[in-house]
Amino acid sequence: MKLNNLLVAGLLVAVIPGGCKKVDPPSPIVKKVQDAGAGDVSNASKESIEQWFKQHHDLAKEIALDCSRVKASKPADWADSTEGRVCQAAASASVFGNEHIQPDQRKF
Repeated sequence: MKLNNLLVAGLLVAVIPGGCKKVDPPSPIVKKVQDAGAGDVSNASKESIEQWFKQHHDLAKEIALDCSRVKASKPADWADSTEGRVCQAAASASVFGNEHIQPDQRKF
């Protein structure tokens, strides 16, 4: 009987922490990205969101601007939230990628 109690207690200790997930508060920035076609980004990595933004460069610039307005008022762990990952991805994707490179006129 004591072994059964120990086994049940061990299982509960192993299962309970895995069932808890912090839920991010609603974010207009995340909603805008999801409404634009990114889908559910709550479990997406920064890298996968960034890849999506590289295909939607204008939105990346817009989101990066929105993020710069709200970032200062956020807590230290904001970068780990869905909104934080979206903002980091937008900032990275909006820096490079769509600049027009003017070729020189030299001929070889």
